[in-house]
Amino acid sequence: MQPYRRIPIPLEEKINKKIEELLDLDIIEEVHGPSPWVSPIVPILKDNGEVRVCVDMRRANSAILRENHPLPCMENLLPKIKKAQYFSKLDIKNAFHQVELHPDSRYLTTFITSNGLYRYKRLMFGVTCAPELFQKILEKMLIRCEGAVNFIDDILIWGSTEEEHDSRLTKVKDILKENNVLLNQDKCIYKVEKINFLGHELTSKGVKPLPKYIKSISEFRVPKTIEELQSFLGLVNYINKWIPNLALMTEPIKEILRRKLGKKANIEEYWTHKQNKAFTKLKEALSGIQNLGYYDVNDKTQVIADASPVGLGAVLVQIDNNGPRIIAYGNRTLSQCERKYSQTEKEALALVWAIEHFNTFLFGKEFDLITDHKPLEFIFSPRSKPCARVERWVLRLQAYRYYVKYKPGRTNIADPLSRLCQHSDHSNEISPEDYILQIVELSRPRAISMQEIIKESETDNEITRVRNGIFNNQWDESIKCYKTFSEELCFYENILLRGNKIVIPQNLRKQVLHAAHEGHPGIVAMKGRLRSKVWWPRIDKDVEVMVKSCKSCTLVSLPNPPAPMKRRELPYEPWIDIAIDLLGPLPNNDYILVIIDYYSRYKEVKITRTITSSQIIKILKELFSRLGYPQSITADNGRQFVSEEFKTFCEDCNIKLFSTVPYWPQMNGEVERQNRDILKRLRIGASEKRNMRETLYEYLMMYNSTPHSVTGKSPSELFFKRRNRDKIPMLQDIDKEDDSEVRDRDKLEKEKGKEYGDRKRRAEHPELIEGDKVYVKELDKTNKLASTFNPTPHVVEKTTCGDVTVRNEETGQILRRNVIHLKRVEGEWKSIQDDNLNEDTTNINKRNNLIENH
Repeated sequence: MQPYRRIPIPLEEKINKKIEELLDLDIIEEVHGPSPWVSPIVPILKDNGEVRVCVDMRRANSAILRENHPLPCMENLLPKIKKAQYFSKLDIKNAFHQVELHPDSRYLTTFITSNGLYRYKRLMFGVTCAPELFQKILEKMLIRCEGAVNFIDDILIWGSTEEEHDSRLTKVKDILKENNVLLNQDKCIYKVEKINFLGHELTSKGVKPLPKYIKSISEFRVPKTIEELQSFLGLVNYINKWIPNLALMTEPIKEILRRKLGKKANIEEYWTHKQNKAFTKLKEALSGIQNLGYYDVNDKTQVIADASPVGLGAVLVQIDNNGPRIIAYGNRTLSQCERKYSQTEKEALALVWAIEHFNTFLFGKEFDLITDHKPLEFIFSPRSKPCARVERWVLRLQAYRYYVKYKPGRTNIADPLSRLCQHSDHSNEISPEDYILQIVELSRPRAISMQEIIKESETDNEITRVRNGIFNNQWDESIKCYKTFSEELCFYENILLRGNKIVIPQNLRKQVLHAAHEGHPGIVAMKGRLRSKVWWPRIDKDVEVMVKSCKSCTLVSLPNPPAPMKRRELPYEPWIDIAIDLLGPLPNNDYILVIIDYYSRYKEVKITRTITSSQIIKILKELFSRLGYPQSITADNGRQFVSEEFKTFCEDCNIKLFSTVPYWPQMNGEVERQNRDILKRLRIGASEKRNMRETLYEYLMMYNSTPHSVTGKSPSELFFKRRNRDKIPMLQDIDKEDDSEVRDRDKLEKEKGKEYGDRKRRAEHPELIEGDKVYVKELDKTNKLASTFNPTPHVVEKTTCGDVTVRNEETGQILRRNVIHLKRVEGEWKSIQDDNLNEDTTNINKRNNLIENH
């Protein structure tokens, strides 16, 4: 139950009058008693000054079970309106109020006013299931009516002829009359050729958005905040299926959204000429919006898709006896990750996305998939073995029945979409399909008829002078190249021949070159193709220019040969110039940082899982703390090596950072070669199922101890000026170098330090011997009042200078302690007997002898 809401005094009289009107119409009834559900009323003022009584049913709706009957959308309704010429629209008067509520359910609609409680006897606005219930009821009524659909209380009737339309309208009205459904005649529209339905303008030529929606976008001012920008793009997205290349046009505007500014943030500083141009271009595109055709499941269907660096475009086309018609445009902006795909992957993604975007029209139907990317014909065939990403995309399309067909970009409507599809409603203008075909016809290489050659030969100045030279023996200086072959030249029906080859007039040579270059042959193949049939002076030179100027041939040709190698000079000592690189990721997601010294070829490796600049700097700091700073570092263009953080670190350490040319690893060949060797050993270790780190450390020991093929000495010997000691015996293990001077000096200094240390610490020779009982110092005291030594006596088992091993007499525990941790147990005072005196003397002498030996 919700609390009562007080009615504003100026509206009280109007609401009471409205309540009386509803009572008179038997739409509501008075409630005489308590009700478990009571909802407040919400008055709504109309434009004409009247008031509409609404009920806040939010609490009651939580107790109402919905049927979840689907409401139709325009994508489902439009295919039914194929070949329509005449339209009618019927509006049901007080639609929901014409459905009676069962008495057992009326208590849920109880509402409170200043005059008491009332409840509805008929279906009302605000009930959560009202729209779907009314849609279901009306659909059942019209199920036998062909050419009629409804969206809640709006009924659309159409027909391909006037007679068909009239018969369908009559049948619908009869069925509504049988079911006592009243119409609002003021809002009904009968037999028109253009009608508005659910925000769309329907005509015999197709469908387009209502002008008011286009006008609201066209009059939108330049956005100043992120919220306004999002509102503008939301409006544009409503009519996106009518705008080709929408993703490409809105890309400059979406760049601002990617800055992740606050909703209230001012975007004027980011709104540059590029954004303003896209904003203006988008508004201009709205002025040229044309009708889209109606979908017919029986017509031949094509999906044309294309990809640009920033977005995907698609067109759904159907072809009937009247020619092709565009059903819908589709477009999508590529994500940051997708923009890094190769062009082939982008084109493949465009095909997959286009099919899934038009799934409603394509699933269960055969259709052609048109692309301007030739490799996709094979990639989407059963015989191909594409990469994993493309293979997953192909698997997503297994449920569809399609045929991938290649058409050049100039014939692909999804490629030059905004240029070739300028629709017009005037019959005397060229249709978009004819316009496309006209451009294709003029741009493609065509075969040349003999009539054209004869006509051009008659007017060609060069051939005319050759005719004069052959028949009158008057050879002009400008045609001396023909005179050399004068014995081979002749005329046949005004066509100049050189042997069995046609001499092509000047105006047709470019056309012949284009025809000969169809299929993109190379220079040699194209020359052979032409020489077998035609000839003209400098034909070989024209062929070379033609092939070299062909953009497509250039794009797939071999790259330029590399420049001569430039070898790096050897630094004058170790750790001057070093190179670093990252190897990985490995199967366990680890990376290996490889550091190589250019002088000695000495190698250091560090295993890390994080490869940020901070982590690389941390590793290098640890390395430099042992080996010092180098003068220069050579690295590739990885993000961790070109970041400002890494550059600042190098500047602070007075290190020059050299970056290699992007995508040219040969510039840092030393470390790249080491990466290959490391990877080889890791593969061997993986095949032997050994630990990766152990394999890596064994390789480093071997590498740094092995003489290098260039220097002839091991990296460690050049770097540390000594040989590494490994498992292989060497002469230095036997024949030690003479370092007596160093040893004498070391011994002298140590003796001085010993005398000073013993004197300062008051050191004494220990008097403990084997068998003595001692107390052991408590090293972990429980409190400050605890005794210094453990009261349990221990027996000395072994003593070597200050290193003493003792045994607990009670537990048998063995401990090893320094003499400063022990205290000897002294015996009790007793009377001196002769025997005891002799025994004590013997023990004292024995202890003194042991002490002297130690």
